[in-house]
Formats: sequence, C-alpha cells, structure tokens
Amino acid sequence: MNQQEGILIIGGGVIGVASAYYLAGQGRPVTLIEKEDICAGSSHGNAGLIANGLAIPMAAPGVLRQGLKWLLDAESPFYIKPRLNLDLMRWLWQFRGACNEKKMRQSIAVLLSLGQASFDLFDDLLDKEKLEFGYERKGRLILFTSEAAFEKAVPDTVLLREYGVDSTLLDADGARQIEPNVQPAVTHGIYAADYGHVIPDRFVHELARVAKERGVNFKTGTAVLGFETTGRQISSLITSQGVFTPNQVVLAAGAWSPVIARHLKLRIPIQPAKGYSVTYKRPLASPRLPLSLSERKIAVTPMGDRLRFTSTLELAGYDPSINQWRLAAIRRAIHEYLPGMEELEQTAVWSGYRPATPDDLPIIGRSEAFENLILATGHGTLGMTQGLITGKLVSQIIGEERPSIDLAPLRVERFH
Repeated sequence: MNQQEGILIIGGGVIGVASAYYLAGQGRPVTLIEKEDICAGSSHGNAGLIANGLAIPMAAPGVLRQGLKWLLDAESPFYIKPRLNLDLMRWLWQFRGACNEKKMRQSIAVLLSLGQASFDLFDDLLDKEKLEFGYERKGRLILFTSEAAFEKAVPDTVLLREYGVDSTLLDADGARQIEPNVQPAVTHGIYAADYGHVIPDRFVHELARVAKERGVNFKTGTAVLGFETTGRQISSLITSQGVFTPNQVVLAAGAWSPVIARHLKLRIPIQPAKGYSVTYKRPLASPRLPLSLSERKIAVTPMGDRLRFTSTLELAGYDPSINQWRLAAIRRAIHEYLPGMEELEQTAVWSGYRPATPDDLPIIGRSEAFENLILATGHGTLGMTQGLITGKLVSQIIGEERPSIDLAPLRVERFH
C-alpha cells in the first residue's frame, strides 16, 4: 500500500465486507485484512435475520430487575458470568445508565432508521447484482405457550406501533393460519411483518466475491500486531503479514475491536456476548418462515435445506468453550413448540461473539482521537440487519458525503 492512498479495513465479517463493497463501488483502492477467514466469526452462525421490527434495545426499563434473576442461571437468555473485570464493570455501569424510557425511545428511533435503510439497500443490491444468498421477506412469527408471556409482550407491540412497526396480535388459531406446524401448547402469536432473512455466510461470501471483482484486496490469516502513529494520524499498521501504510483505516472487527483499539490506547465499550446456534438438515415439518420461541428466547430460521436454532447472550469474556447446558436448553425447547422434530439430523454447532455495546446501538463514525480512523463496530445481534447501511455510511464518511443516517447517536464519544 502507498502511504498516500488506499483504505485498509480490519475485519472480514459482514460489516467489513459491506464497507469494502461500497468503497470499491466508489472506485477506491481497498485492502481488507482478517485474522482468520472471511465470515469466520459472528457473521457465520447467526440467525440470518434482517430485523427491522426488532427495535427495542436490550437496555430498557425493567431489564436490570430481570437481569438479577438471570445472572446466576447458566441457562438464562442473558447470562453474565460473575468475575472481577474492570471493562465489564464499566460496561454494566453504562448499561445501567441506558435502562430508562427516554434513552430506550431514542434508541428505538435510531434502530428503526438503520433497519429500514438496510431493507432499502437489500432491494437496491438485488436490483444491481446477480447474487444468491437465500433472501426472503416473509416476516417473523413469535410463538407463545402461556397467556402470561403473551400479555407481557403486548406492551412492546403497542409501543412499536407508535413508531410505525407493523405487527399483529394473534390467538392460537391465528398463529396456526400463518404457521400450521406448531404444537398444541402454542396459545398465542405475534406476527411482525418487517423481517427478512438470509443465509448469512452465503450473503457475506457473495458480497465479498463482488467486492473482489471490483478490485478489493482480501488478505486473510493476517492478524493486527500494532500501530505506528504520528500525532493524530495512524501512519502504519503492523500485522503478522507485514506493514501496511494506508491513508484511512476502518476498524470493523466486531467483538475484537476493543482488543485491537487498545494498541491505539483507545477504550471502546464493547463486551463479547457469546451466542450459540444449532443447525439441522431441514425436516419435512420445517416452519415456512422465521419464528421466535418466546419463552425460551430462541430464534428459528429456515435457510435453504437447513433449519437453524439460535439463542442466548452470555457475557463471559473471550471464553471459547461451548456451554453444553445452553445447547441442551435449545434442543429441549424445539419440541415444546414444534412437532416433527424427533429425528433431526444435526449438521453444525456454533458459538461466536456478538459485539455488544451498553446501549445496544452500533458505533459508527470517525474517531476524535485519530483523524484517519473510522469505527464501524458494536452491532450486537443486529450485524446482518445493519451490515449494508453501515458499509454505506463508511463509504459516505470517507467520501465526505452527507451521511444518509444521523451519526450523532452512533459516535463512540457518546460513552465518554
């Protein structure tokens, strides 16, 4: 790379690849580095949802009370492994500060603007490119097996209607009209229309293929070892495969972003939130559209000839071990809601780190510390949803265009 030209992107997940795609579309020289392979991390085994309707942040009123109940339950949907860690303590304090109605409502508006923008970009992408990644827009059906759980969910549905989110409350018969193949135990449903879904690894690889055809240089197996800086400029990036001297750096390394940022003495408030998925060959009794098994907090997504079950957030640090209790909880829940799942043929078990911010909003924008550093990270469970719009915003920031989304609520400085 020449000192005076070139953009270097750190991270080969959906955010980094989408950024490379849009920057290449502007005719800019781009190199993307990834310590493993393209789409090797959280972008690989997730639920594949394009979730415009999932707009109530994790940081919301009442979550702290619920969190105390979940804290020591290894099977709970949001488990925090007790440990002395200053970064975790800071994150939890900031999370506490975001758990109020005012901030929740501000976040809802931002999340919906990001979601709708990505929906529009998916339509535009499919118009312009010959891509096949299993994109469908059928909505999502949330299933309930108890009256109490359904009644608890109704206020969230009413709240989102204030923001124009299209959803329908259903009794048992209404839920079965949309998805006939559910257990008799299902008593209610909520149909959310503003959902699409993709086969996530195929989507990222297809986007990377087009970006490569447009000149993006992909360098996998390339780990970041450090930076050299001159004043408020990153002058070079030291990696396991040599030294790069770009004029712009995009940090899009997901849950690993704070680890890399430490080389620059920057603190990014992201915790690695481990998630799990189990994928099976798609049975004849497979659901026709994405489902949410409400009481168990499990997402079900049909993906071509596969059926994926995704669950949980576990704040346990960078612990690569797989919690077998979590997998067992997923497998048990399948039979509570769906019949015909007795002979499932498992094809993959996955766990990965989602980059969770305290307020559940991503971090997108130019760093105040370094003039040629752009942050594009912290998308939590919504990386697939927000990938395209984030890539577009990165290209607008570097092109000095007016961003299509207001970046003020997304800047990392909001935490300082």
